[in-house]
Amino acid sequence: MKLHVTRRGLLLTYVTLFFIYLEGPLAVIVLSSFNSGQIVRFPPEGFSLKWYGALMDLVRNAPDMKPELLNAVYTSLWLGVASTIGAVIAGTLGAYALQRAKIPGTNILRQLFLLPLLFPQIVTGIGLVLWFSAVGGVPTWMRLLLGHLIISLPCVVVTVTASLETLDRSLEDAAMNLGANRVKTFLFITLPSIQGGVLAGAIFAWLTSFSNFTVTYFLFSGEMNPFPLWLYQYIEYYIDPGAAALATCVLLITLSVLLMINRLQALGRVVAVSK
Repeated sequence: MKLHVTRRGLLLTYVTLFFIYLEGPLAVIVLSSFNSGQIVRFPPEGFSLKWYGALMDLVRNAPDMKPELLNAVYTSLWLGVASTIGAVIAGTLGAYALQRAKIPGTNILRQLFLLPLLFPQIVTGIGLVLWFSAVGGVPTWMRLLLGHLIISLPCVVVTVTASLETLDRSLEDAAMNLGANRVKTFLFITLPSIQGGVLAGAIFAWLTSFSNFTVTYFLFSGEMNPFPLWLYQYIEYYIDPGAAALATCVLLITLSVLLMINRLQALGRVVAVSK
């Protein structure tokens, strides 16, 4: 009994320390955003909400403040949505083809899809900027979209492949035995069965695109400045807790989106069961 209690205590201590290690930097950012001083400092000098009030000056493009915050957020939002849509379509179809194809070399092809996750992103960024420079004439929005599609596509391939591996193939066989072709079987049997993996891949793809800095740094220009680059430029010249306040707002928005999607997914399961 005593040994069991000791093991539980050690496990609880390990989980607590690991959680602090993972979430500690986020806690530092959040607490630093309430600093009453003029510089980023932890622990905070005092409690104040003035830096959240200063965010309104950034939104209004007030004098002596870095402009174009809303444009940067809008750029990252549409870029994330567009790259996620492309990654979901291409990644789902690619994962399905790799999972169902009965030809040699599919394992190698599957690993090639995952290379953007394995390579350092600075290598990917340098390779893309050299390639676009050699091609020439590629507009900034297309460079950013293609770059973000490359780094977000593996997220969908990984999650959809995992869902396909657990899918009961007899459901597809039964549909085709009843007269459905492969397209209808995929749309009405396979896709609904792997929607959890598709949704998870879409979430990871959007988060990867919205928060990406390294690849974006090599592809952006003055005419299009995504939010991660805007925030980096802000902290280059403004060493104040306003950056921590802005990062905290982005963190809260991201968590809200994840919770909302989780609730919608749970509601969808309830509706499916009730049917």
